[in-house]
Amino acid sequence: MPSWGRLDFRDSGLAISRGLIGEIEPLNIFGFNRTIGTAYETVFNDGGGIYQYPSSAVQMDVVSTDAGDTAQIRISGLDANYNRIFEVITLTGTTPVTTTQSFFRINDAAVVATPNLSGDVTISNGGITYGYLEAEIGVQQGCFYTVPAGYSIHLCRIDVNCGTVDTNKTIFIRNNLQFPSGVIYNVAEASFNASQVSYDRQIPFRIGEKTDFSFMAKSASSTNEVSIFVEAVLVKE
Repeated sequence: MPSWGRLDFRDSGLAISRGLIGEIEPLNIFGFNRTIGTAYETVFNDGGGIYQYPSSAVQMDVVSTDAGDTAQIRISGLDANYNRIFEVITLTGTTPVTTTQSFFRINDAAVVATPNLSGDVTISNGGITYGYLEAEIGVQQGCFYTVPAGYSIHLCRIDVNCGTVDTNKTIFIRNNLQFPSGVIYNVAEASFNASQVSYDRQIPFRIGEKTDFSFMAKSASSTNEVSIFVEAVLVKE
């Protein structure tokens, strides 16, 4: 029989996943977009375009397209000072529910109690969508994340998939970084015409506190389904 206690310390990935290494958390970011076109857009399952970040901390309206949805949704994000905040709301179908907390960033949203979603859930303010959960999925699939104050994230692995690509069609991806100073980087641009590419970093790529991070994609022609899976760790500095 293997000794799991000893294995945890020899396999740091398993130890991090189990919460055995202090002040380090696993971070998995999912992104999916069915309609990636010929201009760069965020890999986000809300329907397309470049993701917009709130210009200030605001309360969010949370609503489903199905009148029968009463699931509990846990929203994870940041306040005006980039500190981590969380809120659980209970859906009331097609009637919007407003959060009590004001969110400067939305990093994730997920169903935390049954029943699951029958409709699509939008998290928005002023008509701008900042979070989105597709029916029956249960978790947001948006490839964006803002690093909390006092933390850094370290990217370990990136997988990109496209189910509609062929040898005559090229998919382009890039990493968008927006710093608190206002400087924007579009880095790590790559192109491929295979169904999947994987980037396993030997040395993790570090992104510092208060930085907006996202992945964008575009196609050489037509529209395409693109998904991205990012495996990282969140480290308290």
